[in-house]
Amino acid sequence: APLLASMASLHQKCVEDGTICWRDLSVSLRGRSLLHRHAGAARAGRLLGLLGPSGAGKSTLMAALAGTLKPRLSMEGDIWTPSGKAIGVADGTVALLGQDDPFFAELSVRETLQFAAQLCGQHEHEAAREADALLKRIGLASLASQRVGSTTNGERRRLAVACSIAGEESGQREARALLADEPTTGLDSFQAARVVNLLRELAVARGRPAMATLHQPRAAIWRFLDDVLLMAPGGHVVFCGPTTEILPYFSKLGHACSLEGVNPAEFIIDLVSIDYEDQVRTAQDRERIESFSAQFALHVSAQSKPVCLASAQAGASHSSLECTQGFRLLLRRSITQMFRDRVTNALRLLATAGLGIIFGAHFGKLDSGGLPSARSVAARICLVSFGVIAMAMLAMVRAVDRFAKEKAIVQRERAARCYSGATYLLSKAFTELPVDAFSACVFACIVHELCGLHANLALVATAFASVAVASASLGLAIGAAAPQADRALSIGGPVMIVHMLTGVIDPAGQAAPPPGVMQLLQQLSPVRHAIEALCVAELQGMDLARSAQDAPRMGGLALVRTGDEVLRRLGVYSDFSTCIVCLARLSVLHLLAAAVALALSQPGQARRAGSRLGRKIALSMTGP
Repeated sequence: APLLASMASLHQKCVEDGTICWRDLSVSLRGRSLLHRHAGAARAGRLLGLLGPSGAGKSTLMAALAGTLKPRLSMEGDIWTPSGKAIGVADGTVALLGQDDPFFAELSVRETLQFAAQLCGQHEHEAAREADALLKRIGLASLASQRVGSTTNGERRRLAVACSIAGEESGQREARALLADEPTTGLDSFQAARVVNLLRELAVARGRPAMATLHQPRAAIWRFLDDVLLMAPGGHVVFCGPTTEILPYFSKLGHACSLEGVNPAEFIIDLVSIDYEDQVRTAQDRERIESFSAQFALHVSAQSKPVCLASAQAGASHSSLECTQGFRLLLRRSITQMFRDRVTNALRLLATAGLGIIFGAHFGKLDSGGLPSARSVAARICLVSFGVIAMAMLAMVRAVDRFAKEKAIVQRERAARCYSGATYLLSKAFTELPVDAFSACVFACIVHELCGLHANLALVATAFASVAVASASLGLAIGAAAPQADRALSIGGPVMIVHMLTGVIDPAGQAAPPPGVMQLLQQLSPVRHAIEALCVAELQGMDLARSAQDAPRMGGLALVRTGDEVLRRLGVYSDFSTCIVCLARLSVLHLLAAAVALALSQPGQARRAGSRLGRKIALSMTGP
């Protein structure tokens, strides 16, 4: 039978280095099966298409093979290569291409490829040569200097493929299996065919398997597929073998393709689809799929014979860069990305300056530039309080937003063990935090000039810059801890509101001792320390002009003589330097929390329940 012959030939192929085999592979979520137990193989030098309707488990199978399943999922079964190498993105043997791999929009196409090669450990000049060679290989040489943000979806997909093989030409990285999840989504028919053809060409040229999940491939794409793995809803695998043998196989089961010229992909996907609108048809479809799955399992087991394979070594984590080398590279990439985004930088500067001008227009020149009075004390406290809140909120939101935009890129690179989370965080802090501090200084200079603050300008700028840095580092910690960008913003808002609530000082001077929990929150509030620092800088040593007429409106503050007395009534006993040190400590604490969160969320750590990976495998199979 053609199918059994293909199984025998597949067994012969399994002795090739690079072929990926798996058996008894299944994935479940709290006991619910997402991918039923099955066997399969992705043969070296061939393109395997994962076909099936939505909900069949194609992406789940892809993630299981790549070792990037989410921690809450459990996996069982064996995955191996005949050479005994561990399989996975973290082991450097698999490259996983997502449905829409993001890039740094401000980098050029050549720079993106060059950075990808350098992340593998190449020197800059070697990486530049390989980048030019890869651009010619994938047909993007004419776009080398174009920024990635202005390229089309199809061009970015080909760029993603090129980045996945960067470093192989120089030998810094071993050739890896290419696993592409929905590589044709959002592309027109021509671009989709180019991407699939590129995957096949690379599989043949590199002697490694390539896999691609496809929903409804056109006939032109079907011709590029060497093998096909067909999946049905519910995670059932009903066929795995050469594309030339899938139609004869189903014909033997009584489902012949009677229409000439029909796209085989459309026929087999329709064959395993479920009609959920008709209950009778739904039951019939489910019964047919279960029959297909059982028949395929019987065919595989019927032709099995004992095969002793090498032990699958679950090798140590793969790391391409040393810490210092990775830090320098990430720092350079981050600086390049940031300074090229001129529009965002200009808008950011204009927004900060505009906010300072609005503050100046609202509060005006305090005391008309004359002798400070008790009447202006409340206005001064309100000015510094609202200014601190504004700078803290802006810095936190900007940090969360920037972190969210890069998170998918960083997760992809960290999953491949290109660098550690701490290395990325350090480069991010060195790049972003000084910019946040500079923006706060611009705001401080404008407010100081327009409102006529009594405090020295250097002290005002230092306080605003310090709270911006502390709040931005808090945003990095929230972004690192939150799994998604929208959740990070949902968490960041309430956290900053708590800091505002515990940080604001009552201008009336009625400062009752807070409960124990509130005292702890005050110590953790960058808003509190910044407001106290500015109040000290503004009021300490100030002589005030008194006015009894203001007593009904201002209470006890109307009769104070000095700024030091105001500080005592407000309950502010710290000096300026102590407050700044507290802000610095909070910044370090936030960065440490971010580093811990990144370490705990290391991508590519799948949980194996009962997996036999890593010991001597003695299996009976000639099939997949």
